[in-house]
Amino acid sequence: MFVRRSFQTRSDGVVSPGYRPHRPVALVASFASGPDVRAESSASAPLPKSARYAGFLSIFWLWAGGNVLLTNFISGSSYSIGLGFWNMLVVTVAGFMLGYAFCSWNSQRSARYGVDEIVSLRPAFGHRGSSYGTLLLVCINFGWVGILASLAGTAAHLVASGQGVSFEGDYYVYAIGAGIALPLLIITFSQKAAFIVSRFAVPVLVFFVLYIVFRLINDGNMAAIIRHPGDGSAGWADAFEIVFAFSISWFPYLGSWNRFSKTEKSSFWGTYLGLLLTGVMFAVVGGMATLATGEIDPALWANQLDLGLVSLLIIILGTVTAVTHLLGSGSAGILSTFPRTNYRVVCLLVTTPSIIFVFGSSLQELFNILLVFIGLLVGPYWAVALADYFFLRKQKFDVRACYDRFGPYWYVRGFNPFAFASTLVGMIVWLFLGGWLSGFSVLTFSAGQNVFNYVTATLPAMAVSGLAYYVLGKTVVPRLGMGGYKPVVGAHVATMVPAKS
Repeated sequence: MFVRRSFQTRSDGVVSPGYRPHRPVALVASFASGPDVRAESSASAPLPKSARYAGFLSIFWLWAGGNVLLTNFISGSSYSIGLGFWNMLVVTVAGFMLGYAFCSWNSQRSARYGVDEIVSLRPAFGHRGSSYGTLLLVCINFGWVGILASLAGTAAHLVASGQGVSFEGDYYVYAIGAGIALPLLIITFSQKAAFIVSRFAVPVLVFFVLYIVFRLINDGNMAAIIRHPGDGSAGWADAFEIVFAFSISWFPYLGSWNRFSKTEKSSFWGTYLGLLLTGVMFAVVGGMATLATGEIDPALWANQLDLGLVSLLIIILGTVTAVTHLLGSGSAGILSTFPRTNYRVVCLLVTTPSIIFVFGSSLQELFNILLVFIGLLVGPYWAVALADYFFLRKQKFDVRACYDRFGPYWYVRGFNPFAFASTLVGMIVWLFLGGWLSGFSVLTFSAGQNVFNYVTATLPAMAVSGLAYYVLGKTVVPRLGMGGYKPVVGAHVATMVPAKS
């Protein structure tokens, strides 16, 4: 049996099968009561509307700053040589427009109810099932922080070498110091520091990108870049898969910041425009620089283009900005699962394992491995959450139940088996279509690889997992009395007032 049924007596004396009354779980302000809730409130309880201070510009600058990831340069660089300039431009714009639309839709749960991303997954996956999202968040964090730290290490090494400073192991010192330790100090001071850093860093980094374009034009590289033919090493499907998987890597992070949004509208457009403008700008310019130099690492092509010492320092600034965002979101995700943990201890735990990647493989290999991980594990999981929120719940869920272990989102021992089954179906589809991207022959299916060239892997896998759960959520799950998809007779539970649309 998936759910324990019992007979409880409602206040009006009518017996209702399957009704389990909700605990009086306090959320914020006047609702606060009980030690468990107070512990939750300190980390992941929903924010009241009065505490949501981020308007459109704050959200825009936040995500523009978060997306000035130097890995955006790498995304465009990774397929530009294979496609050539014009094809690279078209795929980059189209892929990011679609990918970041999904991100903006995903941000709406947290923007409406003021809850953290991981908490917002509980209606779909259950209290404990949402912990899987935390695991994915932490693993992605390790990869991105490691890659960014490597970029910072290369840039700092070139800066120091240009000044005649060199010593054994200097790259690792710079990578760990500038790419990991400094952002860690900033975010342990305050999670809100990410907003402050973004407002300073984004204009600087945007100016840097415009300066790169100016130098490419002024130095006579643009004509060669535009005429550069694709060598066929990457097709449009490969490029779209990279762009789309890169875009949805933001899924686990969105709610940590968008819960501060004043309205759903400002959350959607601030997120979409902030991510899209910087994403397209950096990817296209990164691709152009690679076409001009043949290098993928931004620090190396910046040095080869003779952009000067300041450009390398700006690369370090971009790394610090991006890693600050990543560590803040990663820490918030863990705190939503383990609310009694000390914030600074969590920041340290989220950061330290990334050091391993500094000593890892080449930058391109790390980037490719991480995108495979995202496409396979992140896409299908969050597709179920999107289908649940928009198509099954019609953008409404019971916030109190997200914190109530006796409520409808507890499912089976805290897990929704049907949500995970749907996720698994999507993963199988991804493995069939894109398993060959892993490089393992056992995961390579020639038929799937042929189909991949027409439909890619991550987007179809998400569509299948979302559709599978929609069908189950319309048929099987409600009949078992799970998930609160149908109101229980006699059970009235007040919900948090959502933000204005």
